[in-house]
Amino acid sequence: MKKLSLTAVFLFLSFALIFAQEKSEKSTYKQWEIGVNAGVANFAGSTELSNGMNHFNNFKSDMTFGYGFLVKKNFSHVFALEGAYNGTTLTGSPNVNSVSGTMKDFKTGVNEFDLNTVWNMNNLFSKNKFDRKVYWYTKIGAGVTNVKNIDYSNPKTVQGPWRGWTVPLGTGIVFRLSDKVKLNVGTQWSWVNTNSLDGDLQGGLGKDENYLYGQVREQYLYTHAGLSISLGKKPVVVVPPVVEPPKPQPKPEPKPEPKPVPPPPPPVHVTPAVVGQIFKVYFAYDKWDLNAASKTELDRLAKDMQENPSVNLEMKSHTDSRGPASYNMKLSEKRGKSVLDYLTAKGISASRINAQAFGETQPINKCKDGVKCTENEYKLNRRTETLIIE
Repeated sequence: MKKLSLTAVFLFLSFALIFAQEKSEKSTYKQWEIGVNAGVANFAGSTELSNGMNHFNNFKSDMTFGYGFLVKKNFSHVFALEGAYNGTTLTGSPNVNSVSGTMKDFKTGVNEFDLNTVWNMNNLFSKNKFDRKVYWYTKIGAGVTNVKNIDYSNPKTVQGPWRGWTVPLGTGIVFRLSDKVKLNVGTQWSWVNTNSLDGDLQGGLGKDENYLYGQVREQYLYTHAGLSISLGKKPVVVVPPVVEPPKPQPKPEPKPEPKPVPPPPPPVHVTPAVVGQIFKVYFAYDKWDLNAASKTELDRLAKDMQENPSVNLEMKSHTDSRGPASYNMKLSEKRGKSVLDYLTAKGISASRINAQAFGETQPINKCKDGVKCTENEYKLNRRTETLIIE
């Protein structure tokens, strides 16, 4: 049974690592986490393998304090590997139906070390999405547990410590408090390859009793809450801005034969042809620097203004809706300043430019706070628009 269980755990971990490698090739978001937790633990009973997996519990188990810490590596939006430690002291007293006379309260120290595979169940069949505010996870793994009997429930019990392999199963809910901090509320059930968690080796020391002792395995439950902190930075995927192609120019019409030129009319004001033209540049997420495509567009704008010194410029800068509104207002001001500095460096007087910043308040589509959008929809709002006016 032990060899079969170890083989199953090995195959499962191998499949998980292969799955994580395939996912990591598609994802650019890799992040380490460290965390601590605390909660309550209790003895969950014994299972007799030789009798049809019969589950029994001769004790009223207490809720005792437990604690732990973890180190986790996220390989994809679905899968992570977690190294974890849990420590507690299990206590309990005999049930009224248990063997009387020889039984007494038990006290057992437990130190468990695990390597777990952790699965984001909300993302299991969805696109890459790392920024969910709340998500459900499950985990399964393998580990080793050090069991130290402090007070025995049965005088026949032999003092440990016992070191047995362990299969931990867990589930819980994660609440994302910020980009760096998460709150984890969960529970873990641990199958420990030992018969000494309750301080009683069921079956005693006789021939048949040794057989029963060898066929009993015990479990305990640890329910906890904790905080984890993400390490590293989320890479920013730079999406090239969308540049509108130039509109085709109409074919020139054939000119009529020249006629005698009448006397020139009194001079009138003529509006330059460039008035009303709109130039747009786009920015990467949380950036205000200009890329090559943006500089090419601004070079066209500067040329028009140099050739038409009587026109002025109205400039409006924007961000998408992600992030705090106050931060986005400052970000749009930086984007406007980048464009203003570039134009003045081309010889355009700052007095001809009216620059305004609007933050996230004027999206051109549905992407406001609380609305889920694609990256292509978000990028249309990260822009600075310039309009040539008289």
